[in-house]
Order: sequence, then C-alpha cells, then structure tokens
Amino acid sequence: MKRLIFIALCFLLPFCFAFEVHASNYQGYERIEMSSGKLLADFTSKEYTSYYKKVQKLKFNGWRVYIVNDNVKASFISETLFSYYNDGYTPIEYVYELERKRSQKIGLSATGSIGLKSTETIPKFKNNLESALKLSSEYQYNEEEKEKYYLKFLVDPGTQVDLYVYGEGKVTNGVAARYSLFIRVDKGGFEIFFVTTEYQRLEKKKI
Repeated sequence: MKRLIFIALCFLLPFCFAFEVHASNYQGYERIEMSSGKLLADFTSKEYTSYYKKVQKLKFNGWRVYIVNDNVKASFISETLFSYYNDGYTPIEYVYELERKRSQKIGLSATGSIGLKSTETIPKFKNNLESALKLSSEYQYNEEEKEKYYLKFLVDPGTQVDLYVYGEGKVTNGVAARYSLFIRVDKGGFEIFFVTTEYQRLEKKKI
C-alpha cells in the first residue's frame, strides 16, 4: 500500500509546481496593449486555478483546451530605433540610416509543461497543440525579411524626435491539458501573438 501511495505522489508532484515560461520574441516588446483581457504573463494564480477547472475532465487521448481571449486586438511598440533631443538654439539636420530584420509575424508563449518546439521557421507548440486549437490558415505561415531605412529630417530646438516600430496584432490565449489513456500528462497556459501590421513611426515632441 505504501508503495502505491509513493508511486502516486511521484506522478502528481510535477503538476504541483510552477514551470518555466517558454516564450518567443514578442515578450521582449517595449509595450503591448490589448483592447480587452490580458496577456498570459499577467494571469494570476487564482485565474489559472479557475481556468484549469475547464480542462480537468479526463479524456482518453489528446488535448482539452479552454480559450480565455480569442483574437483580441492589440497594439504594440516592439522597439525604439532612434531617439534624439536638440537642446541647442538652432535646428539640426539629421540623416538616419538603418538596416534591420523584420520581426516574425507569429509569436508563441507557454507555461506549465506545454512547451515550445525550437524551429527555424514557424514557431510551434509541442505535441501538436495547434491542431486542437483549430487555428485559421493565416497562422500557418511566417516570414522574415530585411528592411532598409533612410530618413532625413530637421530637429527643432527644444524638440525630441523618436523613431520606433509600431504595429497591431491579435492575441489568443488560454489553458490546455493533454491526456493519454485517461492520465493527464501535460498542463499549462498557451498564447499566440499574430502581427497583422507593422511599420515605423516618427514622432516629434516638445520637451
């Protein structure tokens, strides 16, 4: 009897602790604002407990999924490319050149034991979670390309000029549990961040 209890505890313990968060590059953006709801990284322990109840029913094989935010619109600033302040008394002509690699259109993150696959093309969750989420075709591709910028402008006295990458996207997140022979083998949160538009914005402001 003691041996059976010990084996059961060994199986259950991995699900009682927080797991490492796996994430792709959008987690490093300077700012992301959703029109409603919240990002996976902001889910509280209480919210996780509530959401997990939606996927706790046993299943012979495969994933149970509960979506919290479905294609919620979001805006972001991924990075500031240039910032210059003219504290002098005359306008300054400035020329700016940059070559950068455009960011991926699809970003994923996961908590718990769900995990991400390490690929050079389209990021993916482990154990084929994408199929259970029934993602539309637009999520099935990814692209990266190099972009070059050449800007020439005047910075007036007492003015700061910022050049940053601004964009909009859609966020889908929630929790999932994977079962095998009626045994839960994986559980955690998932998030998909899909970039719909991305461009450079030049902003002048008086300081």
